[in-house]
Amino acid sequence: MTFTHRTIDESINDNATGDLALSTGAVAKGRGHPWIAPIAVHSEREIAAPCPITVGVPFPIGLLRDAADVALTDSCSEQLPVQTTTLEKWRDGSVKWLLIDFIVRHLRASSNTFLLTHHSDRRPLQDSSFQVDQVDGFMRISTGQCTFEIDQDNLRPLNSVQIDGSELLDTVGSTIDLIDRRGKLRQGIVRASEWEAIGPIRTTLLLRGDIAGCRGLHFSCRLCFFTDTGIVRLRVTLHNSRCARHPGGVWDLGDRSSFFFRSFSLKLSLNGFPSVQWADSAYGDVHALTSRDLEIYQDSSGGENWQSRNHINCAGRVPCQFRGFRVRANGSDRFGLRASPSISMTTTAGRLTVCVPEFWQQFPKSLNLDGKSLVIGLFPMQWGDTFELQGGEQKAHTVWLHFGSSSDLCSSLQWVHQPPRPIPDAAWCAASAAIPWLLPQVEDADNRLSHYLAGAIRGCRSLQARREVIDEYGWRNFGDLYADHEAAYYRGPTPVISHYNNQFDSVLGSLIQMLRTGDPEWWQIADPLARHVIDIDIYRTHKDRAAYNGGLFWFTDHYLDAFTSTHRCYSRVNRPGCRDYGGGPASEHNFTSGLLLYFHLTGDHQARETVLSLADWVIDMDDGRLNVLGIVNCAPTGIASRGGASRSTGNSINALLDGWHVTGERRYLTKAEELLLRVAKPTDDVESLDLLDVERHWSYTVFLSSLIRILHTKLEAGENDVVYGYGRKCLLTYARWMALHERPYFDQTERLEFPTEAWAAQEFRKANVLRCASAFADDNLGALMQARGREIAERAWSDLLRFESRDTSRALAILMVEGTIDQWLRVRPLVRGDKPMVEDTTINSSTFTSQKEQVLNDMRSIGGLLRLSLRVLNIQRILQFVRARNKPRRNRSI
Repeated sequence: MTFTHRTIDESINDNATGDLALSTGAVAKGRGHPWIAPIAVHSEREIAAPCPITVGVPFPIGLLRDAADVALTDSCSEQLPVQTTTLEKWRDGSVKWLLIDFIVRHLRASSNTFLLTHHSDRRPLQDSSFQVDQVDGFMRISTGQCTFEIDQDNLRPLNSVQIDGSELLDTVGSTIDLIDRRGKLRQGIVRASEWEAIGPIRTTLLLRGDIAGCRGLHFSCRLCFFTDTGIVRLRVTLHNSRCARHPGGVWDLGDRSSFFFRSFSLKLSLNGFPSVQWADSAYGDVHALTSRDLEIYQDSSGGENWQSRNHINCAGRVPCQFRGFRVRANGSDRFGLRASPSISMTTTAGRLTVCVPEFWQQFPKSLNLDGKSLVIGLFPMQWGDTFELQGGEQKAHTVWLHFGSSSDLCSSLQWVHQPPRPIPDAAWCAASAAIPWLLPQVEDADNRLSHYLAGAIRGCRSLQARREVIDEYGWRNFGDLYADHEAAYYRGPTPVISHYNNQFDSVLGSLIQMLRTGDPEWWQIADPLARHVIDIDIYRTHKDRAAYNGGLFWFTDHYLDAFTSTHRCYSRVNRPGCRDYGGGPASEHNFTSGLLLYFHLTGDHQARETVLSLADWVIDMDDGRLNVLGIVNCAPTGIASRGGASRSTGNSINALLDGWHVTGERRYLTKAEELLLRVAKPTDDVESLDLLDVERHWSYTVFLSSLIRILHTKLEAGENDVVYGYGRKCLLTYARWMALHERPYFDQTERLEFPTEAWAAQEFRKANVLRCASAFADDNLGALMQARGREIAERAWSDLLRFESRDTSRALAILMVEGTIDQWLRVRPLVRGDKPMVEDTTINSSTFTSQKEQVLNDMRSIGGLLRLSLRVLNIQRILQFVRARNKPRRNRSI
């Protein structure tokens, strides 16, 4: 078949936008001239086998018109075949984010440089037998080395594999099986299939379906095939779509909507009895198997705290049976701490090598060979308990397979446990203006931020080292940041079990630091965290209340142990005598920009769908038709803007803007504008809002940060309209008050309930808002804002560094983002914000009244009660309410 370039989604169009180009000098220089975008590929070890690489690269506006007009060369100036996909466009239709796929066959154990250049006549991929066909209910993919056949009806991801005409798998092929808690075998039924990508380097097939006999249990299976190789990446996701019961707003394990099961595994059956070798990359040894039985089972993390209370089940018991892993082979048992194994099996038809990334980190895991069948225990039967997938929870597992000839190296997938990390050049990324406020580390004038953040990725206090404190490992926990700041006022058995759930967008912060410094260690924080958020922290159901459906669970209880709530905010164990304890996903804690950047850097479809799920959540939670009051009143609920000009509205607006960036759909930007008009007015009496009451109103700066982003987004989109003018005036109203009245938090310690280092970190956002707002002010006011912003920033550094606890997870999360903006503002000139082309004479700035308030107002009068009664009796309104509640919504589950 003929391959053509495709964008990631048909909804991406010429009107899709990016952020305001904050520095245009480098952008203008690139137009009409040859350009080179360096990409560093870091590898922990030398790799001498085919290895697929995928990386997103940003481009300045107007520089790249056609995604196909690029070429990639290695350090020897050899041009490599490359596949390109546009992830996002600028408003002029040029490429903003380009995803590139290529295959390397040798990497040094260091940083390897590749150059992406403009080339309208790049070398075509050599003609191969790479083909995609669909025949008799099967899909057939030929990569040039292997031919794969996939069942379209049943979850048999590889029905057959042929190498040089010989069949490597037997008639069973491969199956993915689930054993329920009663020991009954359940198999998947494919309901839909689609090609997520078809290209000259990588082709991705997505299968979706249900687990037969398991209500509400769904799966997705993504199979990636790579040209001229026998490499397959299989990623299977198990999803419980039922809503949790969460009585009283608590979310403990053992909920009636949880799904309990004994195992979930991938089984591969070979055509003939193989000779077997297995290796462990952590120990560097290779073992030949003399018998036909092998078990490699990781039961716990292997760390000192392997029995941590972090792993308790719904009964409060830690099911881990022993420390580390067990290998049963050749008639004997061997034990160790942390396994990173691969298995290679050779028959007369060829060789199969299997590797499971993060084998010990996401315990329990197992590899079992029985005769000629290999069972990969994603949720293994050996675990000392049943597995519980909570309502609205999902989990993705990845397996790498390499099918080849008998002479292929058994170590062909050893790089899976330490995969190479591609990072686009920092100066190139900054010049593209696709990532706002990105300042390369080499331009950091005083190196203060770099020195502060150095300990976050290296040393005994690094974020990775902190995982050991509560053993933040296992399939549900790995990736999340340990909320060590909660220990400050904790009064229980140590250490406190507390999870941070991406608060203040740690994914965004760590990705920005990786791009800013070029240090791949930041990826070790960002990548597991992003995948954890996508799977565990999102409430993936449409069957609960609209205020919760699809939302993000925030951090677990302040200064209390998480107990059996896992990563879901509230546990019944902590419930006090009062009734108002509890809750669920909330608009105040909706962070999407890190997941958007993760999507741009990886092309990960689940990240993209999660961003859109969280943006849709904002729209749905505010839709009055989706709750019971919708029968009598369809006004917006106001939940998306709870608290007015606060973090609730600010994070809601930010999520909507990210939805706009991904899709270009106007409804996201329109809703963001609606929230702005609802909560702020240019005529606001800011003094009367008592913003210096910091415990109640500190987060107004989160709203102002999002307001600044709206203004930049509208300018870049060419929308210098009345809403832009309205927002500009609102910003200046608040920023003027800040310049005249704001004080450092530690000048008002009597107002602080817990005077921790977090307040010094939050100070940076206040300083940044003032300086960013100065770009929209006249010269005199702008100068005052700049001076006050610099003064507050200096005080913030002084206050932060005097704390011994200055590097807690919360402080680091804030500084990774706000500290970077602070450094940018110290070095780069701000671009003046345009004055509105049209004055805001048509804006309706009446006071917003929520749905609940309107209904309560009606209940206070006889006429209002009569209106409500008539609406309740109106069959047409009831039918409209039912249709709104049952309206199909885009599948953002998996």
